[in-house]
Amino acid sequence: MRLRFQLKLELHPDKLFIKTLSSGVDFLGWVHFFDHGVLRTSTKRRMFRKLEKDNSVSVLNSYLGLLWRGNAFGLIDDPNLFRDPSLHSG
Repeated sequence: MRLRFQLKLELHPDKLFIKTLSSGVDFLGWVHFFDHGVLRTSTKRRMFRKLEKDNSVSVLNSYLGLLWRGNAFGLIDDPNLFRDPSLHSG
């Protein structure tokens, strides 16, 4: 009622859906939960597609920075992430 009368707003009936918070919130390539975030599958696929085209050090460092932001440690340790062994420093 507050939306309609105080704020003079209405919800679009076809654009409203209610999800539980335990299913996470999809935002900026991540699914965010209360205590962690998980990289969205489509973001992960896009990352690997781009790395196949260009796996320079700057591109790899950019994606590693992205992966450190959430629960993506399995991807960081993935040997396929570094296809060219000369680029892997460790």
